[in-house]
Amino acid sequence: MANGPALQSRAARRGRGRERARTESILRALAPALAGVLVMASGCATGADGVDACKQIEEARCKLAPACGIALQPPYSTAGTDVDACIRYYDIACLHGLEVGNPGTTTVNACVAAITDCATVVAPQNNPACAWLSPVPIDAGEDTPVVDAGTD
Repeated sequence: MANGPALQSRAARRGRGRERARTESILRALAPALAGVLVMASGCATGADGVDACKQIEEARCKLAPACGIALQPPYSTAGTDVDACIRYYDIACLHGLEVGNPGTTTVNACVAAITDCATVVAPQNNPACAWLSPVPIDAGEDTPVVDAGTD
């Protein structure tokens, strides 16, 4: 019986070796899928600036639009109100961020607070508190070549 425990140990080692090989083959098979998930997860970030600011402004506009007689369809929705559908639409549309960048919490809050009348709902950039929403206009004269008419 002196060989008994040694034989059991070899058999146990063989069993563990098979189990380890099976685990390694499963991990090798899953590795590309796990790598793909990590790559896709890292690609989810948009790098957009002002996403939350956009959502806040558009939510304020969506909520006031019906009182201004502004139709909120499309987007068409079968769940909730037109206002709810408008807010859901901009939750996705705002993932691109603001064209002008994020001016900061204080400025955004002032703009949202200024969305109280129909004129601001329609064109918030025309309200002084939201004027930052308009991209800075480029002076047409900057890129225009200067033509010297001369005095000859």
